Amino acid sequence: MGKDAGQTQTILNLPPGVPPLTSIYLYAAGSCNLACRHCWISPAFKPNNGDGAFIPVEWVEKAIREALPLGLRQVKFTGGEPTTHPEFRQLIHLARQAGLGILIETNGTLVDESLAHFLKEQRVGFVSVSLDGARAETHEWLRMVPGSFGRAVQGVRALVSNGIPTQLIFTIHTGNVGEIDDFVRMAQELGCNSVKFNHVQKIGRGERFAKENGLGMDEVLSVYHRIEIDIARKYRIPVQFDIPYAFLPIRRLLAQKRLCSVQNILGLLSGGELALCGIGVNEPDLVYGRVEQDDLVEVWTRNEKLTLLRELIPMQLEGICTQCIHRYICQGHCVASNYHLSGKLNAPYWFCDLADGMGLFPSSRKIAV
Repeated sequence: MGKDAGQTQTILNLPPGVPPLTSIYLYAAGSCNLACRHCWISPAFKPNNGDGAFIPVEWVEKAIREALPLGLRQVKFTGGEPTTHPEFRQLIHLARQAGLGILIETNGTLVDESLAHFLKEQRVGFVSVSLDGARAETHEWLRMVPGSFGRAVQGVRALVSNGIPTQLIFTIHTGNVGEIDDFVRMAQELGCNSVKFNHVQKIGRGERFAKENGLGMDEVLSVYHRIEIDIARKYRIPVQFDIPYAFLPIRRLLAQKRLCSVQNILGLLSGGELALCGIGVNEPDLVYGRVEQDDLVEVWTRNEKLTLLRELIPMQLEGICTQCIHRYICQGHCVASNYHLSGKLNAPYWFCDLADGMGLFPSSRKIAV
C-alpha cells in the first residue's frame, strides 16, 4: 500500500442491500497486561506483555487492502490491550499509509512520551483511556494490577501534552459510583477532551460482575439523570453516558453521533477471525471467516450470516424495539450483547427490554398506536 492509498482507492459497486464497510475494529491482542473483573472479551492475562496472542502484521495488511474497495475509512485499535502488540507502531503506520482514520482504545499503562509523540506524528484522531475511579485503590481493585492507575494517568498526560484528543472511559459499578463527580473534575484538570460513562456489559467476565457489582436499572437511570442534570453542567468538559437513544433528552439527540453502526463494521480478532465484533471470541456463530484464507470482499458481500443480519436489523427487531421511535438509528443498540443473552440477532436490547418491563421506558418514545 502506498501512502494515502485509501484516498485514491477505487470503490466497488456493491450488490443491492450490501452497505459499505467503513470501519474495521481491530482486536490486535488476544491478551492483556491487566485482568479486569468486568471485561466483556476476557482476554488472557499476560502481565509481561510479550508472550501474548497477537495478530500477524501481514494479516492486517491484507484486511486493509481488501477492505479499501468496500469503503473502508477508519480502523479502531482495541483488544485485549492493543499497545502490548510487539509491532503496534507498524500496525498504526499501515493504517496511516492507507489514509485511514485511526482510533485507539487502551488502558493507557504502556503509553509514554515516545509512543504519544509517535501517535501524534501518525495523526491519530482519537484515543480513549479506561480509568474506573478517581483514586488508585478504586481503579486497581477493578483492574487487578497494582500501579496501573498511576501509569494510566501518566499515559493520559503524555497524550494530552502531544495534542491528541483523549477521552476517559469509566465503567460504573457499586464500588465507584460515589467518585463520579471527582472523576469528571480529574479529567478536566488533566486536559482531556471528554468523559464517557458506561454501565457493565453482561458478557464474558462482565456477566458475573454485573450480577455481583452492577447497578440495578432504577439505579442506572438515577445515576444518568444526576450526571445529565448536575455533573455535566458543572464542568466545561463534555460528558457522555452509554445509554440507549430512547432515554436521551432532545438536546443530546440533536448532537448524537452513532459511532458503532452494526451495518458498517467488521471485527478482526487476534486469531484472524472475521466477526461481528469482539463478540466473536465468545460467540463462534458470529464469526464469518478467517482473514488469512478468505477474501474479505467475498465475506462482506456474500456471507449468509451477514446477509441475515442485514435482513433482520433494523426491520425485524423484536420486543420493545417494535414500539420505539428510534429503532432505525439505534438498531437494537448492541446486537452483540443481544445475541449473547438471547441467541437471536433481532432481540431487543436487554436494557430497554428490562426498563419496559419495570415501567421505566419513556412513553414519549413509543410509537402511538
